[in-house]
Order: sequence, then C-alpha cells, then structure tokens
Amino acid sequence: MAAIITCENLVKIYKIADLEVLALQGLDLTVQAGELMGIVGVSGSGKTTLMNVLGGLVRPSAGKVIVDDHDLLKLSDAALNKYRREKVGFIWQQGSRNLISYLSALENVEMPMILAGSSGKKARQRAAELLDMVGLY
Repeated sequence: MAAIITCENLVKIYKIADLEVLALQGLDLTVQAGELMGIVGVSGSGKTTLMNVLGGLVRPSAGKVIVDDHDLLKLSDAALNKYRREKVGFIWQQGSRNLISYLSALENVEMPMILAGSSGKKARQRAAELLDMVGLY
C-alpha cells in the first residue's frame, strides 16, 4: 500500500511576541492508504497543530509533509487553497464552528460539493455514500 500521509522531521514553531512555542518537534509519521489511525495525547502535545498542518491551515516551520502526493511545504498559496477546498474537511470540537444547524446531516455534507460545482443529484448521492460509510445514513 502507498503512503497517503508522510511527515518527516516535521517542526512547527509559533511566535507570540518575543516568545517561541515549539508545537511539533521532529515528528515522523507515515499513514498508509486505507489505514485507520487515531491521534491521542495530553493537552498541548501538538494534536491540533498536526491536524492544522495536514489540513493546510498552517504551514510547518521545517521538515517535510506530503498528503496524497501534495508537498504542502512547496504549494503556492493558490494551490494550497485548492488543496484545502478539494482534499480536506474538518469538524471542529466547538459546536458553533461546525454544521449549519437548520440543515440535515445529508444537506451539510452535500453543500460543499454543490458549492464546488457538482450537480445536486450527484452531490446528494455522494453525501449519502459518505454518511453511510460512517453509519449515519
């Protein structure tokens, strides 16, 4: 199986005024296509930072991060926007940042596909498939 995620010596440093916070230090990670993985750790251990890097929300300070053949360190801003739009999605822990409350789960899942140009019928079918994969349809 091919790796879908590869991180090599991944480093993320946040600068807050004159203070540098080392959020990720030399992380090596390989996730194979089809592999199920959980990221666990104590508060402040870098879980959210790792997900933000993999999701293209923040750029790493150093190292290598490749997701689905996209070298996130080398992507232009436009290419990174396209990557975020087409390859990743987040459900945030804070409820107010997640789903649109007056839409059903199916409608929430299909909405980004419709906004990206998919037909309503194709979006609905794919949304149903995705929800079925996680036991929600």
